[in-house]
Amino acid sequence: MSIVILNWNIEANPIDTQLIMHDYQLSNQKHFQIIENNDKKFSGKFLHITDIHFDHLYLPNSDPSKFCHNYAKKSKNNKSGKFGTPQSECDSSYALINSTFFFLKENFQDVDFIIYTGDTLRHERDSKIPLTEDYVKWSHKTIINYIMETFDIDKIKFIPTLGNNDEWDHNQLEDGPNTLFSNLTQIWAPLKLNLTSDFLKGGYFRQDINSKLSVFSLNSMYFYDSNDQIKDCNHKNSPGAIQLKWIENQLKSARKERRKVFIAQHIPPLDSEGEPTFYHACYNKYVELLGKFSDVISGHFTGHTNLDTLTFVTVSKNIKNIREKYSLLYLDKDEDPLMESNKDVILVLNNAPSIYPVHNSGIREYRYSTSLEMFGILIDYIQYYADIKKANKIGKLEWEMEYIASKTYSMKQLSPSDWAKVLDQMKDKDSKLWQDYSKYVTVSEY
Repeated sequence: MSIVILNWNIEANPIDTQLIMHDYQLSNQKHFQIIENNDKKFSGKFLHITDIHFDHLYLPNSDPSKFCHNYAKKSKNNKSGKFGTPQSECDSSYALINSTFFFLKENFQDVDFIIYTGDTLRHERDSKIPLTEDYVKWSHKTIINYIMETFDIDKIKFIPTLGNNDEWDHNQLEDGPNTLFSNLTQIWAPLKLNLTSDFLKGGYFRQDINSKLSVFSLNSMYFYDSNDQIKDCNHKNSPGAIQLKWIENQLKSARKERRKVFIAQHIPPLDSEGEPTFYHACYNKYVELLGKFSDVISGHFTGHTNLDTLTFVTVSKNIKNIREKYSLLYLDKDEDPLMESNKDVILVLNNAPSIYPVHNSGIREYRYSTSLEMFGILIDYIQYYADIKKANKIGKLEWEMEYIASKTYSMKQLSPSDWAKVLDQMKDKDSKLWQDYSKYVTVSEY
């Protein structure tokens, strides 16, 4: 069927480009099976999406070595696809973004809220087209327009976070208050978020879903060791140290009020190689908070790496004479998933794949408990993906169910103890569990 997805004119567009959408031929929508649970009536749903990296300058059938912004003189080098170019340095095309938001609009109007873990802008890779402050604002406004056209914000709360590509200077963000926070407060105003003075100063905020569940939208840029504008968290007045204190106070409050907390931020504490991404003191103090409040934190969601990966917060069973009580274990598909027998898994950090098609595109739907005694506990998730190479070949993007966590990993719910059993089975690198995990890390890309 032929569908006009969206049609907008952005007023006073600083880069003189109108956001005009085109018709796309989409296959008949498939019925997506909802996760079945015996206590289905006592559960809610939310989405996790990340790393849109929208590039309005993306040209289909152009040269990927030119970031898909220009055509090569030799036609054989013009290989960019309509829906993206995996394993290149090209960002997300109009066609990919339009089809993705159409899929979201058609299939997810029954979710309670949406967590978006940042990176809206294209990467600052093309030196011939530098980012400007006006362009940054325009890009953020554009995605908010997509959100407002796709969801009823009065019913479905959209909760964004800041990424390392959401500023006009890649990886760089100075202490607040600053111009970016001020601009985003205005741009995000239609989302009706709880943007208090904490956001104007630090870029983070707490959004209550209800009296039993809160989402912390954190600013990982104030922990990030590539951000030269800040100091490590051992400096008490550094923005990272101030944010850590805010997190601790908020978690204490949540524990006292018996609220569960979901933490959302762009950059995970460990990168795709399992190495810390945070400044040393920030990293240690952050991990300590995760461990200390693992009874309060029932979900932790990041993006940034474009990979579907798991990280485990572990605690030593024998804490005597141990300097660091809590530690992180990253599940790298290229290494054996070993864990010392004297450690317990107490929290799981979920990193979701991106819409941006460095691999295949991904969107995740979670189910969480709304029963009185288990409110906010993660029950399951469905990972959806779009095969970008296939889409480019057949001329249309088809979102499919990639896997369901409970079925793939044989779990009753996504509790730390259940994941610990999965981890134990994964120690056999020849096991089906390990093979499945390794396949899904790069979103079933071959």
